[in-house]
Amino acid sequence: MNTHFNKMYKAVFLLLLITFLNLNAFAQGNQPEAPGLAFVCELKVLLKPAIVVGETPHGLRRIIPITGGTFEGPMIKGKILDGGADWQIVRKDGVAELEAHYQIQTEDGVTIYIKNTGLRVATPEIAAKIAKGESVSPNDYYFRAVPKFGAPAGKYEWMNNAIFICKGIRNPDSVSIQVWKVL
Repeated sequence: MNTHFNKMYKAVFLLLLITFLNLNAFAQGNQPEAPGLAFVCELKVLLKPAIVVGETPHGLRRIIPITGGTFEGPMIKGKILDGGADWQIVRKDGVAELEAHYQIQTEDGVTIYIKNTGLRVATPEIAAKIAKGESVSPNDYYFRAVPKFGAPAGKYEWMNNAIFICKGIRNPDSVSIQVWKVL
């Protein structure tokens, strides 16, 4: 019985020691390593002026037509096809909830669907300048989104099997979207 008690005591002591060491390491600032990012491409999306639907129960609804543009990165290049749009809700706090649906076509003729959801957060003054089509520094607002790609089987199907994030930069008649793959 004494031997059983000693084994159990040693196991509990070892478990407590491991827990203490792990907590101590975490308390000293040792945090898990963040995933890396790999640049995929930059899209330069051409836009028409917003179609304002008006106030809805969720906020101000507006639709920004996507009329074309280009994109380029280390492994992919092509054009943005006409016919997509960004369906936005501007909340009472001024934050724009973005949901864009559009298509790109690679130089080798492959069409890829994109659904991009995100947020643009700005002060009321900066948001008013953006709405008027004025140039605003991207440092004056937060514009981040998560694009999801729908590519056919083949050369670009890797885009279906990863998480991507992007940074948006609003220009008077276009938006630049810089895309990274989360590693």
